[in-house]
Amino acid sequence: MATKVKKINAAELELVQEAVSRVNSITTQLGKLEATKYAVLKQLEASEEELSKVRQDLETAYGSVTVDLTTGEYQETVEEVETVE
Repeated sequence: MATKVKKINAAELELVQEAVSRVNSITTQLGKLEATKYAVLKQLEASEEELSKVRQDLETAYGSVTVDLTTGEYQETVEEVETVE
């Protein structure tokens, strides 16, 4: 005796297919965003390393200074000496 195949109706099937398609599309978009985020974070890391190198070079050339990023003028940084009482 053959088993009767049970099916949902065509409208229900279409609703399920559309919902699954939307979930898959959003999942793909999230994956792309995560990949982009990773790439941007790597760029940020490289930029921070570059900035650190520039700071070290400036400190070697000028000592401990604070630079005005608009004018390029700098002031020497005065380190406060702690006193023990």
